[in-house]
Amino acid sequence: MNCRSTGKPPGRFESNVRMQKRVIAFVINSIGFGGAERALHNILAGIGNRVDRYEVHLILLDDVPEAREMPSYVVKHVLDGRGRLPRSLFLLIGKLRRLRPALVVSLLVRANVCAAIAARLLSIPSILCERMHLGSHLDGKHRGLRRVLAKAMPRLFYRLATRVLGVSSGVTSNLVTAFGVDPARAGTIYNPYDLDRNAADAARPPEFHLPDQFILGIGRLTPAKNFAQLIEAYLEADLPYPLVILGDGSERRSLEALIARHAAGDRILLPGYARNPFPIMAKAHFYVSASLNEGFPNAMAEAMALGTPVVVTDCPSGPAEILASVSKLNPSEPVLAEFGILVPERSVAALAEGMRLMADPRRRDHYSRQARRRILDFRSEKIAEDYWGLFDRLAE
Repeated sequence: MNCRSTGKPPGRFESNVRMQKRVIAFVINSIGFGGAERALHNILAGIGNRVDRYEVHLILLDDVPEAREMPSYVVKHVLDGRGRLPRSLFLLIGKLRRLRPALVVSLLVRANVCAAIAARLLSIPSILCERMHLGSHLDGKHRGLRRVLAKAMPRLFYRLATRVLGVSSGVTSNLVTAFGVDPARAGTIYNPYDLDRNAADAARPPEFHLPDQFILGIGRLTPAKNFAQLIEAYLEADLPYPLVILGDGSERRSLEALIARHAAGDRILLPGYARNPFPIMAKAHFYVSASLNEGFPNAMAEAMALGTPVVVTDCPSGPAEILASVSKLNPSEPVLAEFGILVPERSVAALAEGMRLMADPRRRDHYSRQARRRILDFRSEKIAEDYWGLFDRLAE
């Protein structure tokens, strides 16, 4: 089984330096375009002056193309797990045995399961970071026996970790009630956002030609993001500007067919994935999401950071926590929450009404100001310190 490392091997001087540092190993499936990978980058970039105290290693379970750069002080190791849990676990145990870190931190389910088992076998403290509302995420992704098995893995092995962090209180609550995580070992730390970098990225030219005015949706074109219902709601709302949906995925053809059936190709645009979505977010009238499950919705939060108002479903979990400071509202109609508009799940009529409400210029201006104010609570400097403060305590 193959694995490879990137970065310069330590010489004698570097070995002496390493002896004075504690090693932290971060584990993730791969470095793709997703929100977990962006959150990991922001956590690693938030190390600050601790870079003199820690040797940071990043272990990727799969040898696949990478979508983003990590900070230069991170030593990267690429395994060849091929998307398989047993193979990933075997390779990870070998890598951790050689690195002997003071702490293992993991993100995403397969990496979390592998890290929990490997760290327990090697008597290393571990922190698992769960980015999704796991119960609803797995219910939407699998059926029958596959769903039972998918839920069994975290239920059996997350409890082996020293700490399990949810990215919102709804995620954490689900881990405790549905997956047997000990409440004493569970905690919540939100996603961090680099507001200065987002603003700089937003100042660049957009990758696609855009209408002068438009509504924006972002996400993988998968059933969980519920773009078919978003399209139906947009058509029912009958707004005077087009809908742009950024992203790609398995539902592209079915969504294109839906748009064609409504003869709406000039009003609903699917330009694809944007490597830098921030200029497009900044230009949008407002952001809209019909998602059926989240953890802490990155695209929504990033749009808010740029002053873009949001209309989103009250799905588990994260939207209500960000917009109304509660885990979930369960509304029967659109709610004008403190920081954005929340609508009930799976309701075309309610989502259409939420979009019509946000089309009002004065309401848009109000929620633009509120969005910027709210995201200050999740700025990288604050949230990264929450993570690294915990790492400090456990790496001792």
